[in-house]
Amino acid sequence: MKCNLIILFIFFVAVATAQTKDEKELTEKTYLLSHTIFGTKDSATLESLAAKTVSYGHSHGNLQNRAEMIKGVSNNKSVYTDTAVSNIKIFIQDKTAIVRYLFKAKENKKDGTVTDLDFSMMLVWIKEKGKWKLMGRQAVSVK
Repeated sequence: MKCNLIILFIFFVAVATAQTKDEKELTEKTYLLSHTIFGTKDSATLESLAAKTVSYGHSHGNLQNRAEMIKGVSNNKSVYTDTAVSNIKIFIQDKTAIVRYLFKAKENKKDGTVTDLDFSMMLVWIKEKGKWKLMGRQAVSVK
């Protein structure tokens, strides 16, 4: 896990040097969101990232509002290993941004089963009071 974080940090530093201020912030928040959902599961971090009216979509089609998302992530007993975020693309229009990327991991479930995750992710961010907040997320399985 530490090796993955070091690789992500090096990648982030390399990518960040060629980005605008907003692109850097969105990249940083995208990594933080991924690390929180699939790592720390910290509800305070999720609350700081999510807009009040966020729509959070799972690859199996389930949609959650802000409270459901935070509770679901915080109570998730799965442990995720070999997590990787790649191929980040950022599109910004005024106070709205779309971030697309690929996400891979292994989900180690409480019952002992392990599932390979291979998702295409789309995040919609809006700028509120000068800060980017997550307005929408949709995961789509690419298997």
